[in-house]
Amino acid sequence: MLSIKLLFWAITLIDITVAIVIFISALNTRMLLIPLWYRLGLLVAAFGFAAQSGLNLPYLLLDKNIMAQTLPFWILKDMGVGLVAIYYFWSVMISRKNAAPLPKPKKAITPARKKSPPRAPRKKTTP
Repeated sequence: MLSIKLLFWAITLIDITVAIVIFISALNTRMLLIPLWYRLGLLVAAFGFAAQSGLNLPYLLLDKNIMAQTLPFWILKDMGVGLVAIYYFWSVMISRKNAAPLPKPKKAITPARKKSPPRAPRKKTTP
C-alpha cells in the first residue's frame, strides 16, 4: 500500500511540475509567435495536468477516494496533447503539399577515357 501512495505522490508532483512549466512558458512573449492551435493545446494540457494532480491530492492527504468519472477534468490532458498532435500533423501535411517536388539527380559526367594504342609485341632476345 505504501508503494502505491509513493507512486501517486510521484505522479502528482510530476503533473504539478509540468502544469507549472506550461503555465509559466505561456506567459512568455515568444509564445505569441506560436500558432493558436498549438498554444490552445498546450494550455488545455496544462489544465488537465493540474486537474489530475488535484484529483490525486484528496487521496494522498485525506485517504479519500474520489472517482475519476465524477470529475473528468483529467481528460483535458489527453485533449491538449491531441490538439498539439493534430496541429503538428496538419502543418506537416500542408507543408509537404505546398513544397516543390525534388529535382531529379543528374547523372555524373565522367571524363572520356583515353584509348592507348595497342602495344607492340615484345622483342625476343636470343642469347
